[in-house]
Amino acid sequence: MELILIIAAFGGGVFGSLIGGTTAFIFAGLTGLVGIALSLAGGGDGILNYVAFGPIFGPHVAFVGGAAAAALAGKKKRELFEVGTPEALEESKKYPDGADTITPLFKTGDPAILLTGGIFGVLGLFVNYFYADVLGLEMDTIAFTVLTMGIICRFLFGVTGLFGDKPADVKRYDFDGRELTFGFIWALGASAIAAYACYKLDVNNIGFTISAISLIFLYFGLDFPVSHHVTMVTGFATIAFGSIWMGIVFGIIAYFLGELVLRTFSSFADTHIDMPAVTIATLSFIILTVLT
Repeated sequence: MELILIIAAFGGGVFGSLIGGTTAFIFAGLTGLVGIALSLAGGGDGILNYVAFGPIFGPHVAFVGGAAAAALAGKKKRELFEVGTPEALEESKKYPDGADTITPLFKTGDPAILLTGGIFGVLGLFVNYFYADVLGLEMDTIAFTVLTMGIICRFLFGVTGLFGDKPADVKRYDFDGRELTFGFIWALGASAIAAYACYKLDVNNIGFTISAISLIFLYFGLDFPVSHHVTMVTGFATIAFGSIWMGIVFGIIAYFLGELVLRTFSSFADTHIDMPAVTIATLSFIILTVLT
């Protein structure tokens, strides 16, 4: 691995923490969509390999860096609350909660936050290289890396444990039939259009990039679904099986698995374990290794 790649990954992790992991992920979607268009037009895969999914905006670098920095910020906020002095409480306002990947961490003015983002960006690069090039795993290794680093951050910076600190009087899997029906319908629609686009273009991540871009609506205070686990799994299944119908089926499975994962790892936790990454890693392994 070239030194310049490691340096770039450090920069990607710093940038992810500076602007927030989710913002960096939206940039991955934007540049990924541009990269797909250029690739289909015969312009090569440089934007995809080196920018969108490389050391600049690759989720295993920039999002991981942002999520790790947020986890440290949450730890610092918790410690300042425990001090309890007026000065400490005022200082704590600079730090977001540890599971907050939306807030840009520029507001903290804390060098340790940015350094943590850079270090975890490099670690994400190494872990993905190990999964993809050393082990040769047939799955979405970027998603698996995001999952791995999220678990590491949970134990390094969090106090709620792997599954969160659920209150005794609260049900973890309190599913609502109306909510699940609504989710099934939007997942069906998202899977249908993603499968069609993937099948016609022979590109498995076109829906994923659009879903990533759509997260920008969250910044306007709008209620909007996180859907990239649905569209990415749809893409994997559509291309792997050569079938739009299989893509739709697996996209719907991804929605329901995502709801389980969300309640298992994220609902009562103080750091971010990425539900879409867990879902994509799990189902991509099943599709690409077990079934094909």
